Amino acid sequence: MNCLYADDRLLEMNKLVGSAMLGAALLAGGASLFAHHGTSVTYQVDKTITMAGVVTEFAFAYPHPQLYFDVKDDKGNVQHWGSEFAPTPMMMKNMHVGWSRESIKPGDQVTITCNPHKLSTANVCLCKELIINGKKLPLGPANQQQTEGKQ
Repeated sequence: MNCLYADDRLLEMNKLVGSAMLGAALLAGGASLFAHHGTSVTYQVDKTITMAGVVTEFAFAYPHPQLYFDVKDDKGNVQHWGSEFAPTPMMMKNMHVGWSRESIKPGDQVTITCNPHKLSTANVCLCKELIINGKKLPLGPANQQQTEGKQ
């Protein structure tokens, strides 16, 4: 009987360890589902705004490139704005967009079309189209840009 009791204990211990390992694997795998945010949570994806201003800073960094720029309102007051790009730097490299971190510098003239933040008081937006010093900088592959323009 002593042997049977030890076998039962070993079986229960194996079940417990197996359940713990399965739980840990599910948690680890599930964590990646929450690692990235959706843009529809933060931005009004059904609305676009277009602004012109002057670049103050550009960060070609992860998780998404950030562009900071100043825009003058109707009264001549300067508003500080920020915009993020949907693709990451690696995605942009893989899509061969044709520009890099050196393509945008403080003092450059920017015209940006973007999705505004859901909070009307937030001066941030999600970049959809970017023109720097009169030159359009694609945010995705050329064939994607042409398809989006035809819709």
